[in-house]
Amino acid sequence: MDSRLDAADGFAPLTVDTQRILSALLAAQFPGSIQIAKQVESARGRVIDKEGSLVLQAPDVPRADVERRIPVEAEAEDADGRTFHVLLHVVDGFISELEIYTEDGLPLRGPIDPGAFRVLLL
Repeated sequence: MDSRLDAADGFAPLTVDTQRILSALLAAQFPGSIQIAKQVESARGRVIDKEGSLVLQAPDVPRADVERRIPVEAEAEDADGRTFHVLLHVVDGFISELEIYTEDGLPLRGPIDPGAFRVLLL
C-alpha cells in the first residue's frame, strides 16, 4: 500500500496505547480471535471522535469467522469512577472500528487502563 495514500486519508499505524487496548480485548478466546490478532498486527487506524474511537483497516490479512459484529467488549471506570465501554467491531470478517464511549456521554477523564478491563464475550 502506498504510504502517501495512507497519510492523505488520515490512517496511521496504531499507537502503543491502542495496541494495548486491543491486546486486552483479544486475551479472551472467541471464534475468530486468532485471525483478528493477525489483522491487528498490520492494522492502521484513524481517530473518529473525542473519546478516541478509531476506524480500523487491515489490508491483505486473513478473514476472521466471527459469530457477531461485536464479538468482544470491555468495560471499566475512568478517573471519575464513571463506566466506559470499549467495543471491537468486525464487519465481513475484518476489524472495522474500535468504539469507545461513556455511559453518560461525557468525555473520558484520564487515560484508559486496559489492566482494569472487565472483558465480555458477546
